[in-house]
Amino acid sequence: MILAGRRGDERATEALFRRDHGLLFQTAFRILGNKQDAEDSLQDALLSAHRNLKSFEGRSQFSTWLTRIVINAALMKRRSIKARPSLSVDDILHEDGLSGLARFADPGPDPEQIYLGAEISEMIHKNIEQLSPRLRIAFQLRHVVGYSTGQAAKKLGVAENALKARVWRARHQLAERLGHALQGMAAP
Repeated sequence: MILAGRRGDERATEALFRRDHGLLFQTAFRILGNKQDAEDSLQDALLSAHRNLKSFEGRSQFSTWLTRIVINAALMKRRSIKARPSLSVDDILHEDGLSGLARFADPGPDPEQIYLGAEISEMIHKNIEQLSPRLRIAFQLRHVVGYSTGQAAKKLGVAENALKARVWRARHQLAERLGHALQGMAAP
């Protein structure tokens, strides 16, 4: 079978490699301690053995020659791993105290928060519209448009104290209505 493999018979070569595959994998695994790395190094070793099959002189058993190639491939893999240590993204992120999720999470609101904000905004708008025209206009000038108390009072042609009283009543009514509405939302 070795002679057939050396002549290029793919079936013979495959049979030679398959015969000792389990022991060769165990050898690589003992050196590397990791299934994936052992499989990678075994694959590299078998590829190397296939390329160099013609150089097998028969001074040792074929399985010994093949085992030596696997050991060399596994040792090279181990050196490569040590030279370029890999770290998990989670390990790197934990150094600064943040988990991967916290580190890469979008700081903006999630869809549920966006929906809830839109719903609350709509509720506020509806409740502002339900205020009496005098309270609504005073509230909007002061808190929506952003006028100062003096500017809003001048715009409406009322004293500042009258404007303050209207804005206070508007806030009080809104807080009461919204409090009831929000409690209704929280109830199952």
